[in-house]
Amino acid sequence: MRILITDDERLVRVNLLSMIEELYPGEHRIFQAADGAEMVRMVGEAFYDMVFLDINMPKLNGLDALDTCRKLSPGTCWCILTGYAEFEYAKRSILLGAAGYLLKPLDMEELKRLMDEVIREKEAGRRERSQLFENRVSRAISLADSVGVVNQMQPERKDAVYSIYLFFLDTERPESRRELYAGLYDDLLEYLEKNIDAQDKYALFFLQTSELCLLIEGRQYTRLQSYLKLHWKADNVRARIVAIWSTAADFAELYVDKQIMLAMSSVRILEENGKVISLQELKERKDLWKRQYLCEKIEMLTAAYMTENYVLANELLHEMEQDDSLKTSFANIDRPPLMDYLSLCWNDGCGEGDFLELTRRFQDAVWKRLSGEAGKRYDVIAQIKEYVSANYMNDVTIAEIGSRFAISPSYISRIFREKTGQKYIDFVTEVRMKKAMEFLQKEPSVSVKEVAARVGYVSEKHFSKTFKRYYDRLPSQINN
Repeated sequence: MRILITDDERLVRVNLLSMIEELYPGEHRIFQAADGAEMVRMVGEAFYDMVFLDINMPKLNGLDALDTCRKLSPGTCWCILTGYAEFEYAKRSILLGAAGYLLKPLDMEELKRLMDEVIREKEAGRRERSQLFENRVSRAISLADSVGVVNQMQPERKDAVYSIYLFFLDTERPESRRELYAGLYDDLLEYLEKNIDAQDKYALFFLQTSELCLLIEGRQYTRLQSYLKLHWKADNVRARIVAIWSTAADFAELYVDKQIMLAMSSVRILEENGKVISLQELKERKDLWKRQYLCEKIEMLTAAYMTENYVLANELLHEMEQDDSLKTSFANIDRPPLMDYLSLCWNDGCGEGDFLELTRRFQDAVWKRLSGEAGKRYDVIAQIKEYVSANYMNDVTIAEIGSRFAISPSYISRIFREKTGQKYIDFVTEVRMKKAMEFLQKEPSVSVKEVAARVGYVSEKHFSKTFKRYYDRLPSQINN
């Protein structure tokens, strides 16, 4: 809680502050005012959950100050500090809304009893208000997501703003994501209950898209910017977490910000682990949309890889290799955060190098999976060989095969040789030459030109030259 101690005697203030710190070490933020006039000024400038005030003070006595301040801050709990001679004044203070009083000299047990009661009431009231607020907010967001109607909610206080935080988690094991989000929810809820002012409301809930959303109605909480680095840690699971936040004057504006955050969420992979970044800062990043396009491609590829959709992964890799804009964007980004993300999700450091080197590492990772258990379900080399054996008479150039199987030609060339010990073009030639020999032996009357056409050669001369190199004799000599 935020606590204000008001007394013209410095010794009393220091004594009460020490007692509170001893009872609740590090739990409350404590401020001091030397008289009633200073208390009125401070209450007018900031909210305090609890105020201790002496009755008999210079400039403005405690009761007059209380009468003024309770109108300025109706959510504050007031506690009178009084001596036996002022007991009648203490009773009058109850009529002005004071929660209780403490007799001087202060007693530790009486102080604890009063503060425990105030803390219980504050927490119960805050939970009730936040629950009602959360229900209202989650329904409004769900309705807007479903039918596009945004509820024009306004903050209850004129000086309040809406703040929204979306938390994005990436893990080495997708099945751990839900458990990590649950842990983050519990930890963040505990943090909020200790650090959000009683007059402010918050809602902590999961969006339909599974991200954890925090929405606060009240003042901005700058300490949340460092929350992830200082408080949250994943247990026994490697994970990355990045949050995006924004503030808005009304709910309609905030909902639009929420939609933009989700749309731009892929750029989180260019931010360091534990970063809390503002939406405005993201919008001001150079070449934002080019960076977002790069991140979306990498995120889609990662999702395909982690769900063992290797056909889609190969398709995406083929597209990425042909896209020069991705190469340019990759050359202009800060590499370490991205490499950290890739190391986590691909279980591979991915190393340095240019964009083509990165795609090669991606393809190697996919191939590694294909060569394992998943490879029994999807042996791409076997499928390519089978396709060529059935379609040798058609266009089976490496470019055509790359397009058909959604794999880059350069990767087919490299992996085909690694897998079979033979160049791809030599395999195609072998298939065609064996078929040509078969035709010539079974049909002695068939012309060389027709055999060349049957096995996919446009030029009879080229076919004959290749045939002689393969069998050491011309096609016309087979039946002679």
